[in-house]
Amino acid sequence: MSFGSHLPISPLSSLSPPSPPQPSERRTIYDVISSTDNPPSFYGDSHLMRTAGCTHLAKWKKKCKEGNMTEEENILDNYKSLIRYSILWHKRCKSKESRKNKMKELPTPQCNTCLDPLSRLHACLHCIYFGCYKNGHLKEHLKEANHNFAIDFDRYTLFCYKCNDYVYDLELEENLVRREVLKRSRKRRRIQYEVWEPTQKDVSRLVKNASLTSCQGIRGLCNMGNTCFMNVILQSLVHNPLLKAYFLSDRHNVKECNRKYCMCCEMDDLFVQLYSDDKKPYGPCKFLQSMWMSLKELAGYAQQDAHEFFISVLNTIHSGCEEQKLANCQCIIHTTFAGLLQSNVTCLRCGNVTTTCDPMLDISLGLRPVEKKKRQLAIPSSLQNSQSKLLGGNTKEHGSHDSSGRRHSDDSTRGGRQGNTLLDCLDRYTQPERLGSNEYSCSKCGNTFQEATKQLSIKSIPPVLSIQLKRFEHGTSTNKIETKIKFPMDLDLTPYTCSKRKSGNNVYTLFAVVNHQGKMDSGHYTMFAKHRNEWFRFDDHNVTKAYRKEVLDSKAYMCFYIKKSLEYESKEDPFKFE
Repeated sequence: MSFGSHLPISPLSSLSPPSPPQPSERRTIYDVISSTDNPPSFYGDSHLMRTAGCTHLAKWKKKCKEGNMTEEENILDNYKSLIRYSILWHKRCKSKESRKNKMKELPTPQCNTCLDPLSRLHACLHCIYFGCYKNGHLKEHLKEANHNFAIDFDRYTLFCYKCNDYVYDLELEENLVRREVLKRSRKRRRIQYEVWEPTQKDVSRLVKNASLTSCQGIRGLCNMGNTCFMNVILQSLVHNPLLKAYFLSDRHNVKECNRKYCMCCEMDDLFVQLYSDDKKPYGPCKFLQSMWMSLKELAGYAQQDAHEFFISVLNTIHSGCEEQKLANCQCIIHTTFAGLLQSNVTCLRCGNVTTTCDPMLDISLGLRPVEKKKRQLAIPSSLQNSQSKLLGGNTKEHGSHDSSGRRHSDDSTRGGRQGNTLLDCLDRYTQPERLGSNEYSCSKCGNTFQEATKQLSIKSIPPVLSIQLKRFEHGTSTNKIETKIKFPMDLDLTPYTCSKRKSGNNVYTLFAVVNHQGKMDSGHYTMFAKHRNEWFRFDDHNVTKAYRKEVLDSKAYMCFYIKKSLEYESKEDPFKFE
């Protein structure tokens, strides 16, 4: 590939030159950044234009251009075939009819050595070997067969054995992977989405007004004196895909914002810092100062509750958004976190149902301490029944509200499932609870007090679901519940919605977990977050790679889930009851 004299030459050669500019032909990103017409400022002072993922891939590309490859070295056709195989396999796994009738047409992808289909399968690009990455069989094969490149069967990423790492090659990603994925994803869509391709005018603007920079996103945050509670919440916000898309696309213009201590501006700056080339830990001093000036109760270096800080951050960001309003707000916070809780109160005398709806930004779920659970098992069943009747009539503890009006479940006074999984907590949160004789006035019974039951359900589920597990009991003394709560990687909210209709839109996937170690006053916060399908553990400035098992085995304090399927929604009145 020949560049102009102004272009920094990379030692990594390309497989093919960029497409010549054709007015009627759409370009790929590879064509844009590799054009010989780009000015030197586009590449920066020290940036070196890389046209291959690694030196080993560059050598292979050179052989490919010269035509000196053996049949075993010609991996392009295998790469295309494996991408098509992976796409078809995953499509048919999701379809019931395909599972019954068509799955026999495709061989089951599994490790050729241990026959395990679940341990991060990779396929060798030089032969027909499938191997698991987790158990090391892939690397054993590559070493024994003297092969170098493999593909991750689920993510289509390229693995280089000699580098012992995954390599990103823009040319292969744009001209091979992306084309194959788009070719097969355009079929059977209910909505046809137009893929953005830069026009000649777009290209000239990009090259003139932008410069290439590496995209990071993994950077530790300095602890500035008991600020671990802030660091875990900031990391959870930075790794929230919807917030990331909003701030990285410059939806909030810092230069035009005249607000003093604007939290939207601080979030925008935080994304700029964490996605910069600098890998040293960053100290979010300006963010902390703005929070102190916005909320005086948070000022100082005392340890704060991460969940309370999370709610405070959402409120202050909401206040700084131009789109913010009191009803049906379309700001980034409400379009990301907001949902609706429906409460049905049923009169036990006449059967009248009173329905109300309340907005929510998160759900707080009560836990059952193991000690209490064991003591309850030791009590005779007759006494347990009498105690449950007494508890059923006292609802001041049932579903308590905090000072901000958020709805909490209190599992110490609820019956139902006794388990300590996230699904058990949600079951107890949405099961009917009995109200006291003086707590509900029925309009159909002459506005007299009647006994009734109250049941919560989710009327409108949010794109991002934030769940707090109430580990701190506040009474005469503050105690922490150390009970381990099992939470899933994928969560289906269908049983907890008003309609109970099964839908793929109700399925969520986990992307962040906040943990608390130690006591309430002297503890420490850490968190896990998913970045580009890999898990990382954030402990202030220290960032390490994590395994999925570590995430699921942790004692979660907060869990963040995002919808697996995000679609356009109609602008119907959310408070209209069916």
